[in-house]
Amino acid sequence: MLLDDSRFPLVFLRGHEEPDSSIDEQLERNTQLESLLDRQMPFVLIADHSAHDHDDETPEERKAKALFFKRIKDRMRKYCLGLIVIEGRSPVNAAARIAAAGASKALGFSVQFVADEESAAAKGAVLLEKHAA
Repeated sequence: MLLDDSRFPLVFLRGHEEPDSSIDEQLERNTQLESLLDRQMPFVLIADHSAHDHDDETPEERKAKALFFKRIKDRMRKYCLGLIVIEGRSPVNAAARIAAAGASKALGFSVQFVADEESAAAKGAVLLEKHAA
């Protein structure tokens, strides 16, 4: 997965072609996310990757990810205004939606689901406008 902040404050989490994620890639993504938080500016995350991208994670990788998010939780609550998931042609299943709701409560921001990138950008703009008001 790649972190694309070229349209900041809309920040895209994009899938990529390589099926296996290395620990180095995970560390790079964490560094990118921390750099994003270091800007101390509000942003919206837009996930544009398969819900199954995390299916092959080991228990150690899941634990490391959980510890990382625990460490940045306060800054995520402060600067991340929401997560918008692009469903594309295959809607996210009920279990993933429930997990997203739990994550949104833990991290302190809403999770919304949309059909395409255009809708995601529009919802992101609304979140940013509400925050600015």
